[in-house]
Amino acid sequence: MSSVSGLFTVRICPTCASTELDSAWRIGSEPPGETMSFAELQDSWHGFFKNRKLFFTYRRCASCGLVYSPVYFTAEQLAELYRLMDDNTAGVSAGVLTKTQRGYFNLLRSLAAIPAGGGYLELGPDIGSFTREAMGAIDFAHYWMVEPNLEVHGALGELLRGREYSLLSDDSQLEEVPDKSISAVVAIHVIDHLRDPRARLEQLHRKLKHGGVIFLVLHNQQSIIARFFGRRWPPYCLQHPQIFAPSSVTDILERAGFQVVQVRATVNHFPIMYLLRHFLFGVGIGRVPLPELAWWTVGLKLQNIAVAGRKL
Repeated sequence: MSSVSGLFTVRICPTCASTELDSAWRIGSEPPGETMSFAELQDSWHGFFKNRKLFFTYRRCASCGLVYSPVYFTAEQLAELYRLMDDNTAGVSAGVLTKTQRGYFNLLRSLAAIPAGGGYLELGPDIGSFTREAMGAIDFAHYWMVEPNLEVHGALGELLRGREYSLLSDDSQLEEVPDKSISAVVAIHVIDHLRDPRARLEQLHRKLKHGGVIFLVLHNQQSIIARFFGRRWPPYCLQHPQIFAPSSVTDILERAGFQVVQVRATVNHFPIMYLLRHFLFGVGIGRVPLPELAWWTVGLKLQNIAVAGRKL
């Protein structure tokens, strides 16, 4: 990787390492993020409702079809930005989040059988909503939790009390996890945040035991809602150096050594007013004050996909 005017990083395709881009496809903010200074982009880093939404231009790899940003933040810039990261679930109650995470876990169990006797590894568990569902159904030998937000480590430790567990604050500590020891790897809205997702997936493949399962949840760049909103689609943002679709996530997993079992749309539960607020902003009306009505919720298959893979 090299720098752009000493500011940002130039990336090759993180799936296939090609430098060739589809000349007919691009989507970017106005103005494009790569034309702005780092200081100007900091204000667009957190929060959904910005009068001026900025992000790096996305291009499509001409070789494998992955949609990614050829220009992106440096590792040092990302470290600084993530220290300022807001909670993306703000406005959604704990009960609604639990319902969504329970649905994810039930989907995992329907897609792939998890081998017994191994450990559990989750990237970005936050307060452990998905972990709680897994613990209630399967007795894993050891729980490895990679969570950069130190403020939730207390809650995770309380959740895992009485179990064998390790709390890691940085994915560089993944080498502490013994190779071929893990039965299930879970990463919910994590892989699309990584600067080098294939290298991370290859590392996770080494950690899994034979027959072990990987379960990912990601935004679907080919969803109807993504096409409807265009550049105003919320996942087009500074936090995502790449955005996957069913074909591109299958491709990167297979290149990392996994057999993909299935890709399926997920059901997410939201308060009606939360959805309406985002819809109005997405179509350009702006931020409109609305009553909360947190009890009024709906489950929809909107823009996310779950993928289950296995190590053979």
